Amino acid sequence: MESVIYYFSATGNSLRIANIMAERMDGLLLPMSRYKGTKCSSRQIGLVFPTYFWGVPRTVAEFVDEMKVEADNPYVFAAATCGGLAGGVLGHLDALLKKKGLHLDYGITIPSVANFIEEYNPKTRSADRKLREADEMAERASAEVIAARRNGPFGFHVWDRMFYKLYTDYKLNRDTGFHVDDTCVRCGICQRICPSRNIVLKNEKPEFQHRCEHCVACINCCPQQAIQWKHATQKRVRYRNPGVSVHDIIEGMGSARNSFISKDRDI
Repeated sequence: MESVIYYFSATGNSLRIANIMAERMDGLLLPMSRYKGTKCSSRQIGLVFPTYFWGVPRTVAEFVDEMKVEADNPYVFAAATCGGLAGGVLGHLDALLKKKGLHLDYGITIPSVANFIEEYNPKTRSADRKLREADEMAERASAEVIAARRNGPFGFHVWDRMFYKLYTDYKLNRDTGFHVDDTCVRCGICQRICPSRNIVLKNEKPEFQHRCEHCVACINCCPQQAIQWKHATQKRVRYRNPGVSVHDIIEGMGSARNSFISKDRDI
């Protein structure tokens, strides 16, 4: 059974999981942000992404909405990384898939290092253990998917929706808290790493365009630690998964083969 895994990752936790699963399953690994609206004829489709406020990130919701699946009743699986509680993230994804005539056959949430630097200092003290356990969970999940196991049901309950509403109502597109200090060297990494195309360089300085997803890739991956959120992040630790480079996050890591992916548009 040919497999394709689409991933979304800002600081590398989900990309690390996606890489492990793609390697174990001999699957094709593709970034969601580059493959929105493309056709997929695979019989086995995977989605790997982080949890945002107990739901799916906007990039993932948009990707699912634009999916063009050609196979009849494909096996769909998902792995959602999370810094703590995952809430109803798998139920949210399942609900989005059902709008496309699909459903989630197998889903797993994988705790990893929390990275939401806007609200707290990334918890890196126990990072080695958490990352090792996350890798092990990805290995086990791969075996379950290879065996075409099914689990669920997946719920997205009232309290999940209420918490997710904090993201959609008070976080999405609101970026006035971002600012860049004098240590910026105009390298452009923040512009290239942003999945929402929210950052542009004007007069060689980053400017934010009010369509932020709050993935915090720009803050965590800035080599100068020049990007700040309000007055909260100046002394906080930056985090990126040690198994993934900034280049990996920007360019995507995985096979260039696309034998069963066809595109409607240039990407």
